[in-house]
Order: sequence, then C-alpha cells, then structure tokens
Amino acid sequence: MAEAFLQIVLENLSSLIKGEIGLIVGVDEEMNNLFSTLTTIQSVLKDAEMNRLQIEAIQNWLIKLSDLTYEIDDILDECATQFSISKHQNSKSSRYSLKKILFRRKIGTRMKQVTEKLDAVAAEFDRVAASLENGSILNASRVVYGREEDAEKIVDMLVNQVNDNQEITILPIIGVGGLGKTTLARLVYNDQRVVEHFDKCIWVCVSDNFDVKTLLKAMIESAAESASDLANLDTLQHRLREFLNHKKYLLVLDDVWNENQEKWSELKNVLACGSTGSSIIVTTRLKEVADLMGTLPSHHLSRLSDEQCWMLFKERAFGQEKEEYPNLEAIGKQIVNKCGGVPVAAKALGGLLRFKREETEWINVKESEIWELPETRILPALRLSYHHLPLALRQCFAYCAVFPRESRIEKGELIFMWMAHGYISPKGALEMEDVGNNICDELVLRSLLQYDSRNADEKTLIMHDLVRDLAQSIMENKIPGVQVQRANVRSASDHNKIREVNLGKKFVAFPKSNQSEMDMSFVLNNFFRLRILDASGTRINQLSSAVGNLKHLRQLNLSGTQIRTLPDSLCRLWNLQVLNLDDCEKLEALPKKTRDLINLRHLFLEDCESLTEMPSKIGELTSLRTLSQFIVGRNRGNRLEELQCLKLGGKLTIRHLERVENLMDAKKANLAEKENLLHLNLPLG
Repeated sequence: MAEAFLQIVLENLSSLIKGEIGLIVGVDEEMNNLFSTLTTIQSVLKDAEMNRLQIEAIQNWLIKLSDLTYEIDDILDECATQFSISKHQNSKSSRYSLKKILFRRKIGTRMKQVTEKLDAVAAEFDRVAASLENGSILNASRVVYGREEDAEKIVDMLVNQVNDNQEITILPIIGVGGLGKTTLARLVYNDQRVVEHFDKCIWVCVSDNFDVKTLLKAMIESAAESASDLANLDTLQHRLREFLNHKKYLLVLDDVWNENQEKWSELKNVLACGSTGSSIIVTTRLKEVADLMGTLPSHHLSRLSDEQCWMLFKERAFGQEKEEYPNLEAIGKQIVNKCGGVPVAAKALGGLLRFKREETEWINVKESEIWELPETRILPALRLSYHHLPLALRQCFAYCAVFPRESRIEKGELIFMWMAHGYISPKGALEMEDVGNNICDELVLRSLLQYDSRNADEKTLIMHDLVRDLAQSIMENKIPGVQVQRANVRSASDHNKIREVNLGKKFVAFPKSNQSEMDMSFVLNNFFRLRILDASGTRINQLSSAVGNLKHLRQLNLSGTQIRTLPDSLCRLWNLQVLNLDDCEKLEALPKKTRDLINLRHLFLEDCESLTEMPSKIGELTSLRTLSQFIVGRNRGNRLEELQCLKLGGKLTIRHLERVENLMDAKKANLAEKENLLHLNLPLG
C-alpha cells in the first residue's frame, strides 16, 4: 500500500514542480530534493512490501514511511489549494506581497523539515535492506462447484425433518475460511423447495459483533420491515415475536464467532416463538461455536477436489475463450494443487491469470516465493492477487478494508471516497468518476470485489471475508488514512493523521439524542486534515462555522439531518468535491457564495422540500456533474439559464418552471445537450 500511495504523492509533487510553485526560489529546491529522495525510496519499496510479513523491521519501516508520506501529501495539498485560490481570485497584488512571502517561507521550511525526516527513514531502511529477498505476485475469481451434494443433503433435512419435541432445529455448517460456507448456505436458502416450505426466511450476517440488540434489528430489517423507530431491546423483541409468532421460519446466521453462552441463550429465547419445523442454519469456522449452538450434528464442509478446483480456476482464467492452451493448462493444474482445495484461492488465481497468455507468466506464479511465506489467515494465493495489481488499483482495493465485515458497499459512494483520498484522477477524456467505475469493474473481474447478486443493477458491491482480511492486513490500523467512527472519535491518538470520520447513522445503529452535536463539535475543532466527514442521519440541526477550517475536505455528507442553514464559511472549502444534502427536509437555503466551491462535482439536494431558491450564479460551478435539484428564480443569477454550461448527469429535478418567462429562456438551459442526464423530473407547481 505504501508503494501505491507514494506513486500518487510523486505525481502530485511532479505536477507542482512543473507549475507555478516550481518557479519560487527556495521552495523549488526543497521540492526537488524531496522528489529525489522519494524516487530513491520508491525503487526499493516493491521488495520491502513483498517481505513485510517475514521481517518485523521492514514492517515497522513501512509504517513510518506511510506516516511520513501522508504528511507530505498534506503539505502538497495545502500548496495546490493556495495557488488554486490565488488563480481563481485573479489577485492583482504583487507576487511579492507580505502574505505570499510568508506562505512561501512557511512551505519552504516545512518541506525542508519533512525531507530531513525522510532522509532519516531512508537511512533506517539501509540497515535492514540486507534482509530483503525478491518475490512475485497475482489475481482472483468466482462460480459454484462441488457443493451440489452438500446443498441437496441440507435441503432434504430441512424440508423432510421430523421434530417430535417441537424445538427449533439448529444446523451448524463448519469449515475453514474460504471453503464456501456462505455460498452453500445461500444455495440452500434460495432453493425453491426451501422457499415454499417455510413461511418466513431471514438472513443475517453476524461476524464478530454478536450483539443481541443489533441482531434483532437486522432480522427485522432482513424481512423488509423497518426497525428505525425501535430504540430499545424490549420493543425489538416484541416486534420480532409479532413477526415470527406461530410461523415456520428459516433463519441463517452467517459467519458466527461468538462463544459466549449467555449471549446465545438470550437470543435463542427470543427466537423460540416460531412454530414446529422452524430451523436455523449457522455458518462458522469454530468448532466451539458449532458445539454451543447446534442441536443437529454439524455439517463439516470439506475442501474441493483438485478437479473441482481446476474447473473453478479454468472458468476464471479462460472464461468463454474457445482457443485451447494445453501448455498453460498443464501449469495451471500444478498451480491449482497449491490451492489446498479452497475455492476462494482458485478463484483468485484464475482471475489473476485471465489476462496472461505467456507461459513464463504462469510459471512465475507457480514458482513464486510467496507460497513459501509463513502461513497466515491471508492465503498465499490472495497475497499474490494483491501484489500483481497495477499500482493504480492497489490503494483503491486496500481502502475497502474500512467497510465493516459483510457490508454492502454502494459503488458510487466508494468511488467518491477514492476521489476524496486522491487515489484516482482523470485520464485523458475519462473523468475521475469514469476511472473509478473502471477500477471497480476490474476489481470485480479479478474477484477481489463482487457485485451483490441481490441487486440486478450492479450498483452494490460485496467483499469475501478472506479478501477483506487481505485488504485489512495491507491497510492496518496503524497506518493513517483509515476511518474513525463515532465509537472512538474522542480516543483517536493523533488527530493530524485522521483523514476520515464517520458519525453517520449507517455506522451507528442507535445514536443517542445529543451525542451527535457534541461529536460534530469535537471533530470540527480537532480533525483539521479530514478528507471525508460523514454525519448522515444524525440529529444535528446546525453546522458550526469551524467547518471552514477543514481546508483539505473533499466530501461532506449531511444527508437526513435536521440542518436548516449552512454557514458562509462552508464556501471556503475550495477542495470540496461532494456535498450531500439529500433528505434535509428543513434546509431553507444554501450559502450565498456557493459559487466559490470551484471544485464541487456533486451537489445532492433530493427531497429538500423547504429549499426555496438557489444561490446566485451556480452556473459558475463548471466542475459540477450532479445537481439533483434546481429551483428556478426570477432574478438574474438564478434563472434557468444557469444550467446552460453545466455538464450534468444522473438525476435532475427542476422546480417552479412557471417562473420561466418565455421559450428562449427555457432553451438557454441547454437540457437537450446534457447526454449524461438519465432522469429529468419537472413537477407542476
């Protein structure tokens, strides 16, 4: 991950050196020195990252380097922001004005200090470089093989069971990570015989958070019932009993780690309300969990045979290709033998080799030293997948570790987050969002991400547990840039290292009434290096002017809050790319100088029913790609013609069309030329 982010920093630094800042005496010298040192370090990073699991000294060195790289990125971001502001304001003041001289002096000093730190880190690496060895790396893939008999056996047991004692039957499915426990459970869950046999079917992803309150809420919501109004355990228990009472249900508890008898007994008592024939399937890696919960003998999931693994690998590596490659198939079968019968490993390696048809490339994978690394939870095949990713994809993949286990990740939201952290940038005619979309598709093709089969529109992504473990091992909690959630916002040790804070409702199941305001105030006054701030669904009703101090901020999500107005200081956020105000039903107005947000790309205003007018000259936001609502005004500066030069896409609702005075004014909006606009809503009145 350090190598991937360092490449981004080098590109940003190179751009600044070539631009106006490179002409400044003193600063240019420090920047060139910094560039030289970073380039030298980059040359050894690949070997260092390959050996991070073997050598603790290298692991510690990578953490220090990552720390410093983020600090450099902050300095470069401040430089770029300052010069962008000067250019936009078209300041006529002398380039030698006191304010500019002080800024340049400050930046020059910081550059010198960070270069000295970097030299020290480079010297430290020299002391451990002798420990390095070379290695190679690759990719991943997906399909169900070898589980038909398992599924048939479990389905038959469920629909034909004889239960004289009227207790709920509980079947544990047990096996090591990556064997396909969840896949098997879903095959059973979706079998038509099972669907017809049970009155209700519920699926809950448990993972390591066996909190009864959270699980009850998830069960209710799995059945398409709202639980947002249920704030305490009693009401949740009552609602679930109402839902399941005298009904024959199937409940799948996926990925359970809890070994606490009391917690399980508490949940089991609530579930005892179903009718005879109700069943629970539990998937787990732990025999202790199976022994604790099961009433039936555990179904032990065996590893796939080499032939089954080969079929899975072959489908991923060759796809629908008709041409045969007997030489590659022979090597591929040897690679498959190293997968240990684990489907996720076969998928990973098949996806990795999908784009490779040279025999030497396949041999490199077969003979890679990474197979010899000490065994960890991360399968060697998956480590190979990561290390053979192009640099542009590595940082994006590793970032996915910030999402909780079993999360359903919104594709568009993920792309915005990558943008906010600077992981993606435009390429030729492709805008940032297009590049992000392509990266998502490639990660799916390599099976490091998967499209959620429950959504046909391919807008939601999921990540296999073992793949997430891989991402987490790369990201690591010690490396800056990871998100901080409400639970530990005040305990974060170094505020200057935190780049993302999530206070949003989707990260906290039951927010306290006044906690949101206190947390937001704390964040605005302590976390000055933020790129992302999410307070969606919280109960805040005002935003402090201190938000204007978050000069690095790229994404601000206030959707679903009680906000009425926004402070004028918000318009000092020159780097802001995404402002989400969806469902802010009480929002009455946007700041008057919203047009100063020159880098704003997405302004979400759906269901802001109290909003009565647009700020003046919003048409000057030429970077804008989403404007979900526009309110036609009567004055110059907020008429329909403000849309003329905006390259809008997605959804757009235009309100108060009765204020358009004539046909020419309507044509000035140039709506017919906005080819990326997918939905246009023109409500009456």
